[in-house]
Amino acid sequence: MRGKSYAQRFGANYCTTDYDEILNDPDVDVVLIASRNQLHASQTIAALKAGKHVFVEKPMALTMEECREIHEAAQQAGRHVSVGFNRRFSTFYTPLKEKLIKRSAPAVVNCRVNSPGISGDYWMADPKIGGAILGEACHFVDLMFWLLDSEPVRVSAYTLPTDVKEPIGMNNLAASFQFADGSVGSLTYCTMGSDTSGGERVEVFAQGLGATTEDFQRVTISGKTQTSKSKYFAEKGYEAQLESFLRRIKNGQAPVVTHIDGARATIGCLAMLESAKTFASVEIESL
Repeated sequence: MRGKSYAQRFGANYCTTDYDEILNDPDVDVVLIASRNQLHASQTIAALKAGKHVFVEKPMALTMEECREIHEAAQQAGRHVSVGFNRRFSTFYTPLKEKLIKRSAPAVVNCRVNSPGISGDYWMADPKIGGAILGEACHFVDLMFWLLDSEPVRVSAYTLPTDVKEPIGMNNLAASFQFADGSVGSLTYCTMGSDTSGGERVEVFAQGLGATTEDFQRVTISGKTQTSKSKYFAEKGYEAQLESFLRRIKNGQAPVVTHIDGARATIGCLAMLESAKTFASVEIESL
């Protein structure tokens, strides 16, 4: 009923619960996948094989094998895949990127994320289908790569104990990354805070630069702060990313965010979890 109401509201030609009907429609050029995490890879591959371009929400995939299958399918189909890493397009993150472009030496990035809603019986909390790390922390693996424009090469991580039901240990993690250009980054992801603990805070430091962004509400660069007091929706970059994706597809260009970026984020998260499991640093493989 919700899908039908949206179809009527926005003037869609039709709506359906049959994914194959969409894939078999020759008038459909692009598929947007916003299903549950464990379906993203298989639905992306099916769309590529049907000759469609794909915009898939994060995470693009949950395993290395799925990443490789998507890569192969995209190459064989000659179609593009983009992943919903919206922070790259938010006005609360783009100023940090603009400043870091000018650096001439390695930098330090620190990401602190608190997602108390991803807990209990909520489906996204289930590590069997990605949990909070593959499902959400992938945003910040991508974000650090994008801010630094340097590949993550190694990570060491620790989680809370995994032998209790709550809190889910694998969803509460602290990790340290090394990047190819000598930069370092840290990611603390937890699901235990309160709603008043603050959602996300990202700090970047380089020679002569200190910058911070918080909760899509404020960005501070060298003491100068820009804030947003929207009562409705924070400017998180969703609209800008979709507009960019569709414009570039129409112009025959690859999207800004590609399946390579989706794979990097998934592989980085898998490496974090492997490090936490083995108590050893893990090399981050490339696709």
